[in-house]
Amino acid sequence: MRRHTKPAVVLTTLTALTLSAFGAGAAEAAGTADGTTDSGSTSRAAAESFSWNHGTARVNKRIMERFTGEFLPTGDPALARKFISPDIVMHFGGRTQQGRDTYLGVVAANMKAFPDLKWTVEDMRAEGDTVAIRYTMTGTHKGPFAGVEATGRAIRAESMAFYRLACGKIVEERAQLDILSVLQQMGAIPAA
Repeated sequence: MRRHTKPAVVLTTLTALTLSAFGAGAAEAAGTADGTTDSGSTSRAAAESFSWNHGTARVNKRIMERFTGEFLPTGDPALARKFISPDIVMHFGGRTQQGRDTYLGVVAANMKAFPDLKWTVEDMRAEGDTVAIRYTMTGTHKGPFAGVEATGRAIRAESMAFYRLACGKIVEERAQLDILSVLQQMGAIPAA
């Protein structure tokens, strides 16, 4: 083996070992089960710039891109098993809840309240095991939400969430929706 090719081979091997350390779920969720990029070829530049933190963040960001693009629009329980740990811990509105079934219940309740619910990713940042996402939520209030019966009003609000991942799945979510704005838009409380 020529001397100048050893670092690339070593880094490519480290990348493969990192994905295997995450488990098959991480590689599958990231869309890299065979260790290739979307174009089907191994990325030499990615292998050469690999570091543990950057590699973890890159894999986690790819998982979250798929989560927001595939799971959030549907709430499909089969997809939830791919992206969400059975023991996920969720922190919403000052409350802590646990479990994938609970998470799916929250998603289902939101989709019942807003059947045309859409989460648009405005910004996504990843570092280590954490991915931060800033969303815009839109939908039409057609079912009960936060104790308010359907109003038929269009809703638009900002939301931010921090997701912590382990072994290729979301194990913790800390989310904050601008609930004041949502309640004002529904007419439940007066606008300031």
